[in-house]
Amino acid sequence: MKVGVIGTGYWGKKVTREYIDLYNEGFIDSIVLCDTDKSRLESFKGQVKTYTDIRKFIKDIDAMHICTNNQTHYKIAKTGLINERNVLVEKPMTPNHDQAYKLVEIASENGLVLQVGHIFRFANVIRKVKELYKERFFGDVLYFKLEWTSLMPPIKGIDIIWDLLPHPLDIINFITGKWPSEFKVISRAYRREELNEVALIQAEFDDKFFATIMISWLQPMKRRLMEIVGSKNSAVVDCVGQQIEVYEGDNNKNRVEVVPNNTIRDEALNFINAINTGKNTYNSAIVGVRCVEMIERALNNTESKR
Repeated sequence: MKVGVIGTGYWGKKVTREYIDLYNEGFIDSIVLCDTDKSRLESFKGQVKTYTDIRKFIKDIDAMHICTNNQTHYKIAKTGLINERNVLVEKPMTPNHDQAYKLVEIASENGLVLQVGHIFRFANVIRKVKELYKERFFGDVLYFKLEWTSLMPPIKGIDIIWDLLPHPLDIINFITGKWPSEFKVISRAYRREELNEVALIQAEFDDKFFATIMISWLQPMKRRLMEIVGSKNSAVVDCVGQQIEVYEGDNNKNRVEVVPNNTIRDEALNFINAINTGKNTYNSAIVGVRCVEMIERALNNTESKR
């Protein structure tokens, strides 16, 4: 199997290094890169084959992992699928749900694997929380609180709600199997005229629990935290550090043992396995579509001031 990565910026470089390791270990036959910016390909020169022309790139691969900016996801994914290439596209799948459903249709018609890069579905810490939830360790979940914050320049042309909200929403869905029924959102842009840099999201769920989600590019404390408050027990989860502290009763605090894993590698292996077996698990395209629909709904319920 020949796997191609298109887009070798900050995230694409991380993804590429994992595929190079998988090639060296014999999981794939070759790794091919594509980027319109030649300078981004320089660090991989001599290690892998590279292209700046997507048409030539597609002819040389069986599957593609798309790591380009959000606005290009639909066009590149559609090109790959029409040319009968399996596709893993980073989140968000597309900028609107009609495009997302169109990709699902093309993949289905051609019998191809289409996955979306909801990376935290592959984190051992999130899978452990899902296990605790299914065992009713928390009792009835009363609410979630998630903080997805860091200090960084605003991304040109990207609203923070499109960039960061997919992670918390997908994590809650993976754990509970549920999507929000209603949103209330307050958002702001401070360093530019438009497109939000910070947002506070209240997400209501049908069976009476809710989630408060804070996303920010303005906060110097980088956090990827989730708190779960239940009728029996509660927990604080470091989603990147892969640590869980549980609170049983009033004062009994314990750490749950979790072996951290390489989520990018495991996502890539899952993609390869889905192509080889035809079993598309964990991060199917339908999950990606539903997440796009939720982002659109959140944006439609946003109160912004400039």
